[in-house]
Amino acid sequence: MQMRKLILIVILNLCSVIIYSQEDSTFSFDEFSVSINRSTVGDLNTEDRFGFGAGAYHNFRPGKRINLVFGLEFNRTSQFKKYMYAGHFASSTNITYIFNSFSMPLSLMINFGNKTKVFLETGTYIDTNWGNRKGTMHTFYTNEFHKEYDFDEKISNNGPNLGVSIGMGLNIPVSKFTLIIKPEIKYGLFALSIYGDKVYNRYFRFMIGLKK
Repeated sequence: MQMRKLILIVILNLCSVIIYSQEDSTFSFDEFSVSINRSTVGDLNTEDRFGFGAGAYHNFRPGKRINLVFGLEFNRTSQFKKYMYAGHFASSTNITYIFNSFSMPLSLMINFGNKTKVFLETGTYIDTNWGNRKGTMHTFYTNEFHKEYDFDEKISNNGPNLGVSIGMGLNIPVSKFTLIIKPEIKYGLFALSIYGDKVYNRYFRFMIGLKK
């Protein structure tokens, strides 16, 4: 219940920012980026995998030392599980999870320097996740009877999730634009529930963008 209240508060705050900004005719997306990512959930049962993403952002105080940035993002992440429990008489092995995430990040940016600026950025994001998973299912009806088959199935929408992010990078003037280079960590706070499995969507990404 507390998690739902927290997510609702974040949604209302993001909506208020968007509504306030739309009253100002200058609101527009002035920054665009592409990225590659790699999940950061590796353990004895989990292997990290690569993914990709893209985003569009609005800088509320462009050129200022302290800036507030709102964005819309799509990120695809992946991870591999060696074994997952699937019930009293079943288990799955060699499972690849692919998550598609639509996110709304809101972050605080602090800039240092003059022309080429170093910046620190931290904030929160709310996202919704869907995708698919594939692997091998094992079912045990009796001690003697064992059935094994491959599966490839969709992962339904888990509803809103909340995360925090932290990154740092460079703003480099290039002609009429600013080139942005930013490594960043995105840390999903809550597990996604997938057929009884608890899976976290956490990853490191490297972004390259252009700002008007």
